[in-house]
Amino acid sequence: MAVDLNLLVVFQTLMSELNATRAAARLGVSQAAVSASLKRLREAYGDPLFQRTQRGLLPTPRAILLQPRIEEALGIIEGTLDASTSHADGTAKATIVRIGLSDDFEMAFGTRILALAKQKMPHVRIVFRQTNSLMGAQAMNEKDIDLAITSGGFNDGRLKHLSLGHSDYMIVYDRAYRDGDAPFTTGEYVARDHILVSFSGLTGITDDVLAEHGLRRRVRAATTHFSALAFLLRGTDGVATIPSHAAMALRDLGMFGLSPCPLRFPRYAFGVSWRFDTIRNPTVMQVRDLIIEALEPAKIGALSE
Repeated sequence: MAVDLNLLVVFQTLMSELNATRAAARLGVSQAAVSASLKRLREAYGDPLFQRTQRGLLPTPRAILLQPRIEEALGIIEGTLDASTSHADGTAKATIVRIGLSDDFEMAFGTRILALAKQKMPHVRIVFRQTNSLMGAQAMNEKDIDLAITSGGFNDGRLKHLSLGHSDYMIVYDRAYRDGDAPFTTGEYVARDHILVSFSGLTGITDDVLAEHGLRRRVRAATTHFSALAFLLRGTDGVATIPSHAAMALRDLGMFGLSPCPLRFPRYAFGVSWRFDTIRNPTVMQVRDLIIEALEPAKIGALSE
């Protein structure tokens, strides 16, 4: 019996979303079209495949058994298309792999990831897309990104996470506006103007740490991007408290100094995440391995030397 391959894509999307409305939006079709495709799938496989519940769609045991086989079939087809794409001169077209990450990781590890990709996977084009631990799971499940580098992991059974290391926080400042390289005292730290880097733009981990000691800081400005600090701190006596890996990247520009924080900040884990079905895409898995190599603890530690 011939099966429309588009029906398999609908099945895969329904298994990912477990919601017909979201599946329709992701596929760019009407909900009625998804319902019609599901009806045809049920007829083809002789099984309801999905049961409606108050929380969305619940896959039947048959659907759960079918999922890996259908994903593998679609992966094989996608692989044949990738293998056949080439330029007129016979050179291979670049395969695009999208990595979601916040710009502190991009600043610290982006160059290393690109260098490894150029050396080991020259026909792969890396696309960095801004995301964070709040939005990364949705972006991966909607296939807007292939991999994610974030702090912590994701509480999502469709995703797999590998922890790669830990980071803490350091103070960054313009060396021209401070005498010497001695660590900041608590008094000097609180007295300085601060640049806040925060998704909300209102508060950050520094405020929580200071509050534990009955202290407050004076925030002169806020930004959502770590990469803006090179311009916002330059030529001022302000400071910023940011993850160590991003602080070291700014230090390497030559004009910024670093100091440990005078108060204890919590350390946090970071790592790489991917969808379970990514294992059937060897190119993405190779890029994942490049990320693991680029972020391995030994090399992270070398940044501070």
